[in-house]
Parts: sequence; structure tokens; C-alpha cells
Amino acid sequence: MTLALLLPLLIAAAPPPAPQEQPASDAACATIRPAFPVGFEGWSVRTPLDAGAGTRSAPVLVVGRAAELRLVSFDRLTPAVTPTRIAEPSSSGGMALFQVTRPGTYRVALGGPAWIDVVRAGRSLPAMAHGHGPSCTGIRKMVDFKLAPGRYILQLTGATAVTLPVMIAHARRVAA
Repeated sequence: MTLALLLPLLIAAAPPPAPQEQPASDAACATIRPAFPVGFEGWSVRTPLDAGAGTRSAPVLVVGRAAELRLVSFDRLTPAVTPTRIAEPSSSGGMALFQVTRPGTYRVALGGPAWIDVVRAGRSLPAMAHGHGPSCTGIRKMVDFKLAPGRYILQLTGATAVTLPVMIAHARRVAA
């Protein structure tokens, strides 16, 4: 048989694409207890912190602990590196520092939309993977970075809110 004859049979036999998990409504989430990803069980208990407008004023995030970052207006931000994406002038952003003690993959989780840059030695590091958090957890975005021991800058830009839930966890404890 030729490929032209086989192609319709192959297409018909192919499995359908996997369904994408749809975000649950607030009403549906009010009646269930969400399952947080491993390492993010403390997501709901957040320490309020003022994000830095620059690296000198940036607070320190503790890996494995959630924070509620109060962001600054984008026009007040002095980025450590040029942001990965161009942010709207009316958006918010901010910076925080964090320390890595063991090499590995670390996951940055956000509770709202924003661009994430992890910066070390004056350059933005490439993301290894990205995705969304499970329904009803309040985790909107998760991005993985392979990091060596040392101090890093978490630079957030393009946020639509003035506060943003943030948490960083070591992936050895995080289910992929």
C-alpha cells in the first residue's frame, strides 16, 4: 500500500490529544480540599514581603517557604537584567533574593501572571520546564531552573496585580 492510502488509516487510529486540565471556578474550589504539589504544601501560609525595586532593596526569600510579595510599579523598577518579555508600563514587578545550598532543579511558583527571570552573575538563566499548578491550589504558574549553589535574584515583571504569591522549592522534593 502507498502512503496516500495508509495515511487516513493512521490518522483514524491515532489516540486523541490528552485533555488539558481546566481551571476550576471559585465556587467549585470552595467545596474541595486541593492537593498541593510535593514541596508546596506550605503555599497557603505566606509571609508578606515588599519586593525590591532593585537588588539593593530586595528581600530574601527562603526556599521552601511561601511569600506574598508586594510589587512595585514597573516604571520604578531597576531590573537586574533586561526582562525576558517587554512589560506594559502599567504593570508591576519586583525583585527578591534567594540562596541555593544544593545543586539541582528548583521550581518557582507564582499565584498570578508575571514573567520570571532567575538571574546570576548578571545574566538571566534558561528555564528547564514550565507549566500550571493544579486546580484550586492558587498556583497559576510553575517554572523550573537548574541551579548550582549560590545566591540568585528572582526578577518578576509584567504582573497585573500589586501583590503576588511566590514560592521556590527544590525539585528533589517536587513531583514533576
